[in-house]
Amino acid sequence: MSRPVPADPALLPRLRALLAARLGLQFDDRQDDWLAAALARVAGAAGPERFLAQMELAPSRDRLDALAAELTVGETFFFRHPEQLDALRYDMLPRMTRRALADAALSGSAPRALRVLSAGCASGEEAYTLAITMQRAGMQMQGVDWDILAIDLNPAAIARAMSARYGEWSLRATPPELREPWFRRAEPDSDTASGAAPERDRPRLWSPLPSIRERVRFEQRHLGLPDAVFWAPERFDVIFCRNVLMYLEPAALRQAIRNLTGALAPGGVLFVGHAETLRGHTDALTLRHAQGCFFYQRETAPATPPARTAPHERLMRGAGAGSGDAGIGLDHCIPPSWPYPWSTVAASPGQARPAGEAPDDTADRDAEQALLDEALRLIEAGQLDDGLRACARLSTPGTPPALLAEALYLQALAMEERGELPSAEWHHQRAAAKDAGFAMPHLRLGLLARRRGEIVAARRELRRALELLDGESATRLRRFGGGFERDDLRRLCRDEIREAHA
Repeated sequence: MSRPVPADPALLPRLRALLAARLGLQFDDRQDDWLAAALARVAGAAGPERFLAQMELAPSRDRLDALAAELTVGETFFFRHPEQLDALRYDMLPRMTRRALADAALSGSAPRALRVLSAGCASGEEAYTLAITMQRAGMQMQGVDWDILAIDLNPAAIARAMSARYGEWSLRATPPELREPWFRRAEPDSDTASGAAPERDRPRLWSPLPSIRERVRFEQRHLGLPDAVFWAPERFDVIFCRNVLMYLEPAALRQAIRNLTGALAPGGVLFVGHAETLRGHTDALTLRHAQGCFFYQRETAPATPPARTAPHERLMRGAGAGSGDAGIGLDHCIPPSWPYPWSTVAASPGQARPAGEAPDDTADRDAEQALLDEALRLIEAGQLDDGLRACARLSTPGTPPALLAEALYLQALAMEERGELPSAEWHHQRAAAKDAGFAMPHLRLGLLARRRGEIVAARRELRRALELLDGESATRLRRFGGGFERDDLRRLCRDEIREAHA
């Protein structure tokens, strides 16, 4: 079989324009090699130039789907970011259940079902995790039913989600006490089972129980397109849309946020990725936190006690965000400048340096800071291996301790994202040792210890983080604070310490 014809780099600006116009996706020039390879694969025998010309003239659904399948493959696994699932199960679902029962008693009808949306569901691990979480919450025993709808742009990902066969890597963060009751061994698909390999050599595959699979419905759908019927007002009580908004081009991003906020019911909650924020876009949602994570809630009548409220009750426009239809601060959330709200604070050419520092040292420090910013961008974009390699390049004898601590912290975040929590904790500890004034490693160590049930260690680390946050530099908070203010993070520490005492 002949190899694909390499794509001419001169075609890539046209490809990026096509992807923005037809799929609502935005890619920066740091991803040129990846885009060129994807274009060559999709173009096949026609060749990249002819394929692109045909798509510009008359784009077909099949070809757009093929591009989406190449360019929107997401890294995901079951029970990713369990603190968000705990906030849903223990803090929000009980309140929603009480409200549904109270509304039913007033109207004299049966309680309505709670409606959950997994937006950007990829290969289905998030949607099935939500189904297991809803089932474990026990709402049906109280007479409140629920259903889950999962959507994604990528048709190949939807097909994998519907087949519901997953390898060990997808279950790497699923402990035995959850795997055994909610999953069963699965046979490979017929096309992958061909070749009659010995059973001992076949990969171990797992599938959620039929009672879980039947509660999830999948659809191919673009999050950034208007659809008045689908995004009907107050349609969903719970929306998970994690690590999707950062990849949308500006117009699609604005539409996606209108869709999500408009479709959220009163009292409903929206969970986004840890690298995303709605700050500065809307005053329809309130920033909340519980179980060590932040999320957003639509205001409801005061009959239901609210979740803990972050100090800034209404979302405020972030520093540097534009006005008018600038959305959530596109210069902070969209490639190429920065694909997430931990905004880059790289040294500017005219920034002052310590007196007596040699010009060569200044150039070295600027280069190291740029490499740290690149590592942060890669990790928060899900390119964990590339981000870890960038961090490793900073681990040299001449690296200043503060910069090395930040690189270690980024490595720890990448390990958390992979579900490798012991390694993450080790890197957080090294970061805290390298720079005794760095608050964020202590905050993460405290949250990790609390999840393990180590209350004394959790209180110790959270108290230390609270002390250090008072003196943490504004630059570090902008870079590593996840888009949240100093007071938000202090409030989080205080509440987590109080809960650890309970």
